[in-house]
Amino acid sequence: MNLIFPINFIGHDEWLDSGYDLNLAAGEVVTRDGELIGRWQVTDYDPNAEYGEEDGRYEFTPQGEDAATITEEFAHLDFRISRCFALSNITRAIRDWYDAENPDCPISSRRHPE
Repeated sequence: MNLIFPINFIGHDEWLDSGYDLNLAAGEVVTRDGELIGRWQVTDYDPNAEYGEEDGRYEFTPQGEDAATITEEFAHLDFRISRCFALSNITRAIRDWYDAENPDCPISSRRHPE
C-alpha cells in the first residue's frame, strides 16, 4: 500500500470509482508511517439524489472510540469542488487532532520517506 499523504483514507478512491456505492463508503485512516489512527465513513448521503436535495457528511472515529469525533459536511459529491473542500477540511482537522494527541511526534513534523 502506497501511503503518500500524512493522513490516508484507505478505500476512499475505490468508493469514488464505484460511483459512490454506500457499501464502500467507509474505511481506515492511516498515517504515512502505517499507523492506524481511526476510521472514516460517509453518512447521510444519497448518491441518486438531485443536486441540492441530499448532502452528506464525512465522519472520523478515532481508533478505540465508538463515535465520530470529527465531521465535515459536504454538498453533493458529484461536484468536485465540494468533495475536495470537505476532504481537505476533515484531513486538516484529523491532522490537528493527531498532533494534539501526540505532541512529541506530530504528523506535521514528519518527513516523507525518500
